[in-house]
Amino acid sequence: MSTINPENYTVGQGSLYFNTNIANASLDASPLEFRNANNSLGNIVNIEINPEVTYLEHFVTQNGKRVKDKIVEQQVSVMVNFTFDEMNEDNLARFLFATESASVLSVLSSTTDEGSGMLYTTTDVGRDLLWKIPKCSLRPDGALPLNAEDWWQAPMVLEVLRYQSADGSNATWLANPFGTLTISE
Repeated sequence: MSTINPENYTVGQGSLYFNTNIANASLDASPLEFRNANNSLGNIVNIEINPEVTYLEHFVTQNGKRVKDKIVEQQVSVMVNFTFDEMNEDNLARFLFATESASVLSVLSSTTDEGSGMLYTTTDVGRDLLWKIPKCSLRPDGALPLNAEDWWQAPMVLEVLRYQSADGSNATWLANPFGTLTISE
């Protein structure tokens, strides 16, 4: 496919899904089953993918002049930053690191939320995207402004983690430890 092509242009918005089971069976077997109301993070106001690589550089000094002779990746990560505006109990519990019991949230009782995720974009202009993420963490990424003049919006981050299996099971995710991204034609 040619890089310079108007068919490559895309307009759309992403939907995000999260389940507390790492390498959830339906994530790979039946993605439509994974994309359900229980896993949905609701209305996503904005969303972006943020890959980061930190490099370690090496220099050689010759006659008082430093020359770079090697660069290696030292740290890699990819995050999906997003903001939601659906203040239901599940989303507030995620934002406040809380556990829920009978509509009561115990704040800061669950500070690590790991599981599986899915980023799904569908659009009338451009291609659809489906990123199946076998292991990720979900946490707040800023403050929740409680303003009376606008919709409440909470910034969050879904950080993609490397999937590893202690028993060597689940070949799909062992071969693709950061998930698979499918782009529709």
